[in-house]
Amino acid sequence: MFSQWDFGDTVDRNLARGLGGQFRTAGWEKEVRSTIRARLADVDAIRPLIQLSKSGMSFHDWRDCYRLWITLTEQPYGMFVMEWLHDERERGRYQIRAEEVRPFVTAVWRGERKETISEYGVIRTARDLLKTAHDLGLLTGASSLKTLAHPGLGDSAFVFHLLLIAEIEGSAAKAIESRYWRSAFMAPSEVHNTLLRLHQYRKVDYQVAGSLIQLSLPYANSLAFAEAVAA
Repeated sequence: MFSQWDFGDTVDRNLARGLGGQFRTAGWEKEVRSTIRARLADVDAIRPLIQLSKSGMSFHDWRDCYRLWITLTEQPYGMFVMEWLHDERERGRYQIRAEEVRPFVTAVWRGERKETISEYGVIRTARDLLKTAHDLGLLTGASSLKTLAHPGLGDSAFVFHLLLIAEIEGSAAKAIESRYWRSAFMAPSEVHNTLLRLHQYRKVDYQVAGSLIQLSLPYANSLAFAEAVAA
């Protein structure tokens, strides 16, 4: 849908053109359109991702970029990945079932002071969180038992992450140690090593001398990068 997006047209017309006739029933199409429409409340915010899709970026790399955006903008998924799934992986967890996510879901509902959630609601939310993480490449497995993955990032996806995280953190230097790399299960040491490799290929300018670090970003922001890829 994004690869055929027309920035000169309305969101609703783009949705109608991109989703029309793609589903078995009108009810399911309406459900999908409603979900996507909510994610497009601020089209300018997601414009870099639309532009990357229009540029012909591989689906795998694009999905990884989209995963970062979902982590930043959607709750409780963002908290689940950044605070629970990442930490469990660091503790050595290898596999996970929905039942094991129930305490997290219950705690989130209590912390947000929302209305009481039913037992069915808890397990359904836990399943949805695992399905989303699976669809976005953080988990593998076709059964109810999911395995934690190490998704890795292609060079283009990494540069997009670097630029968007730098925008959020307010500087390139802060981006290296940012917790938002958790969305790809990357530790600061892995970010550092990737930057060193990309520096060798002149894709970034990353100078390290002892405790002194200088990182010059190759583009002004994530949108500039997406537009350059498209060009």
